Parts: sequence; structure tokens; C-alpha cells
Amino acid sequence: MVACLPALVGCKREAAPPVWVPMWRQASSLSVKRAGTAAVIANGHLVVIGGVDGKDFLPSTEIAEIRSDSSLGPWKPGPPMNEPRGFFDAVVHEGRIYVVGGGKGPHGHVLLRTVEHSRILPDGHLSPWETAPEELNVPRRCCEVVLEEGTLYTLGGFGGDMLNTVEHAAIRPDGGVDEWFEEEERLTSLRYISGVKNVGGTTYVVGGHDQQSGLGLRGVERGRVADQAGFGRWTSTSPLLAGRYGLAVAAHGGRLYALGGISGVEYLDSIEVATVSADGGLESWRPVSTRLPVPLAMFEVQVQGDWIYAIGGTNRAGYSTSVYFARFNEAGEIGSWATKEEAEAFKAFPPKASEAERPLPNEGVVAEVVPAPKHVYLRVAGKGGQVWLSAPAGEFSPGDRIRYGEGVLMQDFYSKELKREFPEILMVGKVQKEGSANGGRR
Repeated sequence: MVACLPALVGCKREAAPPVWVPMWRQASSLSVKRAGTAAVIANGHLVVIGGVDGKDFLPSTEIAEIRSDSSLGPWKPGPPMNEPRGFFDAVVHEGRIYVVGGGKGPHGHVLLRTVEHSRILPDGHLSPWETAPEELNVPRRCCEVVLEEGTLYTLGGFGGDMLNTVEHAAIRPDGGVDEWFEEEERLTSLRYISGVKNVGGTTYVVGGHDQQSGLGLRGVERGRVADQAGFGRWTSTSPLLAGRYGLAVAAHGGRLYALGGISGVEYLDSIEVATVSADGGLESWRPVSTRLPVPLAMFEVQVQGDWIYAIGGTNRAGYSTSVYFARFNEAGEIGSWATKEEAEAFKAFPPKASEAERPLPNEGVVAEVVPAPKHVYLRVAGKGGQVWLSAPAGEFSPGDRIRYGEGVLMQDFYSKELKREFPEILMVGKVQKEGSANGGRR
């Protein structure tokens, strides 16, 4: 029998059940572009702090209320930090936000040792920021921070060289920070632009930047705080499917997620997940069917209940004000429950192909070839002038017509292979030869 006939006055149609769709929704956009920002959730509000807008490092903060449907209200300005900073981390402890390290100045070359903290007010707003007198032993840009039983731990980063050290400081009852101590136990690898998350007392350090190759690391390691001296021995666990740096890491439902980042030659929109085992290790990583809405790196994620927020970041299109949100389902996938109409619209206009699946967009003629053991360096003349490329080793000659990917632009890049500095170079993962400049196929 039909449950409801449209012609019957006063009879209501039964709503169609929601459909699970592998998509993100767009929330209220930030007031300014931000990458390398830090974010926390406190008192029902999402707080975004500092970062870089593509030109300047920012001291500013902004705050949005998390609504009952998990969307965001409009962003409102909060009090600025005492100094601009980007590529740092933040945690919440007993009603205060703590920000640690980072960089500022041209290209972030001014490395920071400072710590600032602000009280979270009942309405979600912040008190003026206070700078703690005690500073890190080593300046740390792109460090990560975890909180364990009232103690701050900062891991890795860049302090003039890439770091594998850890230091910690206890938070005092008055909210201040005690002296920082460098720990004896070190990470198994240098960790720069990595992701860190603490799950059930185990801290996981995920991916990062390989100093030798310039590519993203697949390695993941874990450690637990042993005693007052800090972490015990760090050990490796299951590696990522894809090397990533500038990634974001999230935890939910006994699972660890690695989102986006840079492989070294392209921005990534892929997500992978690993289940945390009973002994604190990770089972093998597997891909999540849902991709990020766009490839992203140097962005922030926060989890509230079953919801996840992706905030700001950068890619080949530039720096972003976008904030996206989605939810986790019982299977550990990320997406949204949608109406039938929304699901049909998503099917009609699915996300664009990932960068790895798109045709190579750029073309030019090779003007100079500099071979190296692991790479080939090509000076390429194109419509926009000349550009240096770093690509996987291959056979190229002056005069070759090539196509190449979007890649990742590096400034003031020093090649250890060549012992040579490039003011700008494009790191690409794929180059295709199309022929030679005199018209012949090669």
C-alpha cells in the first residue's frame, strides 16, 4: 500500500532517507587568506590563529561559532598575538590556548623560540595574548606540539637545520610556562613540516620533508611519555602509502588520518587512514574514497565530535580563505549525509580529477640540461619566459619539446646534488617529450 497519496489533503510525504555522499560542504570563509595557521576548538567555537597570507606573516586571530548543524557562523576578529607567526602549532589546556614557535619575516627566515597564551572567555572570545618569559631552547619553525598531563611537548621542525629533537615544559597552575628541557631521546628521523597527533597517550609523527631528495616522507613513528624526562624510545610503525609534507593529521574513532600535503612534486588531495591497534601500533594505511575538495598543503584540520573541518592552506592556485567540513561514518569514511537532490547534483558534477590524473598543462622547449644522480635539471623556455625544472632522472637534450606538470615552486632552493642554489625552481613529478624544436619526433 502507498504510504501517502499526494491528493489527500493534510497527508504528508515521508521524507526520503539521506544518502551518504563522499563530499565536503563549504563553511563560512575566513576573513583573510591563511596558510601555516594554527587552529583549536574551544567553548563551541573554532579559533584560527596567525599564519601567512601569501606575502606577510600574520598576528591576527579570528573566531567562528560552531552551529548546531556543525556549520560555522560568521568569522569575527579576536585579539592579535604579540608578534606575527606562521608554521607553528597550538593546543588548549584548562581554558587557555598556547602557541609555540613558528617563523616570521621574509620567507619565514626569522625563527621563533617564543610561546604565547590567551584565556578562552565564556563567550568563546579570547583575552589579550601574553608572552611567556621562558623560551624554547632551539627556535622551531614548522614544529608540532602535543599536550600530556599538563606538559607541552614540541617535536622536530627547523631551527637552522632540520630537527629530530623534542623538548618539553610544564604548565604552571597560574597558566604560565616553566623552563623548557631538551629530551635525551630523539625522533628516528629529521621531522620538518610533518604531522603529529596524540591518540590514547601514544604520539604519532607522520610524514615530513626529506632533506636529501626534497620529497615527502612515508615514514611514521610513535612514542609515549615514559617519565619526567619525557618520551621513551621512538619506534617506527606502518608507513604511509604516499610520501607527504605540509600535510594535516586527524584522529577519530580509533583511526589516524593523513590528509593532503605535498609529495615533493605535486599538491595532494588524497586522504589515507590507519587503524590504531591495541598495542599502539598502526595497521596498514588504506586510501579513503573521499578526496579533499581541492589539493591542499599547509592547512589545518580540527575534529569536533563526528565532524572534521579543513581550514585555509595553499596550492598552485594560491593561498585560501576556504573552510570545508564533513563528517565521519562508522566505516571510517569521510563525507556527508545528503538529500536525494544533493546526491544527484554531486553525481552530475563530481570533483575534478586529482592533479596526478590531469593532462600535463605546461609546455616549453629545453634550453639546458644538467644531469644529476637522482634528478635532471632542465632550463625550459616557454610562453612566460624561462624556468628551471627539477624532474626525475631521464634522457633529455636541448631542443626537446616537453610538457610538464604544475609542480611545486621552490624559492632560494639549494641543490645538494649540484651544490648550486636556484632563486626559483619548479619541482615536477612528470615530464613528457613531444618532439624537438626543429619539428622532428624524438
